[in-house]
Amino acid sequence: MATVDERIIRALSILRHLQRIPAGRETLIDLVSVDVGGGPYDGDTLDAGRRRFEEDLSFLYTRLGVERPRYNRKQAVYEFQGFGEFRPLGLSEEELETLAFLVETFGPGAPQSDAVQALLHRIQELLPDNQQGSLVYRRNRLQLHLRSKDSDEVSPAVENAIGRAVGRQLLRFAYRSPNQADEIPRVHTVEPWNRYFDSARGHFYLDAFLREVDGPHGIWKARQWMRYRIGRILAEGIQVLPERLPPTPPKHPHHKLEYLLAPEIARLGQVSRHFDDMEIHQPDDEGWVRVTATTDNLFMACRQLLGYGPSCRVVGDTNARREMEALVAGLGRVYAEEE
Repeated sequence: MATVDERIIRALSILRHLQRIPAGRETLIDLVSVDVGGGPYDGDTLDAGRRRFEEDLSFLYTRLGVERPRYNRKQAVYEFQGFGEFRPLGLSEEELETLAFLVETFGPGAPQSDAVQALLHRIQELLPDNQQGSLVYRRNRLQLHLRSKDSDEVSPAVENAIGRAVGRQLLRFAYRSPNQADEIPRVHTVEPWNRYFDSARGHFYLDAFLREVDGPHGIWKARQWMRYRIGRILAEGIQVLPERLPPTPPKHPHHKLEYLLAPEIARLGQVSRHFDDMEIHQPDDEGWVRVTATTDNLFMACRQLLGYGPSCRVVGDTNARREMEALVAGLGRVYAEEE
């Protein structure tokens, strides 16, 4: 006869597997056998092993308080129904604050909000009633707004193709860029390496290494990193190509940055760290602070520094200064034309 400890181990194995996906009796028996070893459901007869499995399944709701798994007769599978009174998780005060922060941050409109909320709900189900209730008054103590700021609608076909390809295979898609005056989409073949949400701009982006572009003027063989706004990728014709990605991504370019921050920005010594390898140097005689750093995207870096207005001056390197000069000169022309 199995000890209580052995039955608990087998019952918890059944519970873990049912949370992942509905499964039939024979599948669950095989999975539990792999988890615990030793052929726990082997017996003199097939019926004896099945009875032991049913006893383990009953142990979940009769002894542990888990809601009774539902048996779907049509599909011949058991389905997880909830944890019921089974509440094995207890969080510290710091962990509860963190959980409440995540619940508040990933509300409707935040990136991957449905998936994140489903995961957080699963965690909350394992907490005792008093800790579940305390999350309500903790939620507004600290907020980080990750709500989407645009109305981009990403097609399920695009989502699915990117999900399948990122980090695995080449991807080909038509992309509509505002930089193209003719408004004709170009077909890009890329190595897709990362997908991320830019909370400052409120858009989803694909970080990819561009192989080639096919457009009205023919094929351009390219070898450079690109950031694609996913909302501008067209669903029609998107393809996950059979070619596998190399083991490691190509190296990102690294541009040196050097800029000066005015005293009213830097006099307290608390300079925002926007870039990699940042070094904050001592103020000069007038209180301006020199900052050196690196970035893999001069285009975005200069536009971020532009947010300081006249309180920031880019002095190097040559490429960074040229990019900022062009940006400022363009703004000057726009305002000069208005006048």
